[in-house]
Amino acid sequence: MSTDLATIGNMFKANTSLFEKATREIPAERWLVQPGEDSNHLLWIAGHVVVSRGSAVKTLGGEWSAPWEKLFARGAQRAAAQEYPEPAEIQQAWQEVSEKLVAALPKASKEMLETPVAKGQPSLDGTVGGIIAFLCLHETYHMGQMGYVRKCLGYGQVVG
Repeated sequence: MSTDLATIGNMFKANTSLFEKATREIPAERWLVQPGEDSNHLLWIAGHVVVSRGSAVKTLGGEWSAPWEKLFARGAQRAAAQEYPEPAEIQQAWQEVSEKLVAALPKASKEMLETPVAKGQPSLDGTVGGIIAFLCLHETYHMGQMGYVRKCLGYGQVVG
């Protein structure tokens, strides 16, 4: 594994821990509370990062899917509460997709990571490796949101 990919892998590992801390001990009914009228709730943000991590797995040649993926796609409108999976299902999906990512990262060849991608794909440098780097950055951004929502809900901070 390249040094760059190893660093990104360590960042994904740190995010795994942040996700677990951000969602720990929050009752299921509190996951749908929005900190503001136009804000996403914890369930949407958590589902979104699960789906995003699934995209990283798929980009690296692995497989991952969930029946509720479209609920958490970029730009998706918030759905009615009963349409969302339970928080425990999101947490379980996070564990599963994280294991798949840990397994996929060391298998990524230098050639695969250097493969150019079509213009318009979210890549930091126009390559498959740049997509993985972008997805890690994107995930980290949302970890901050999850920490903020957790604190707004009165469950304390994630880091510090």
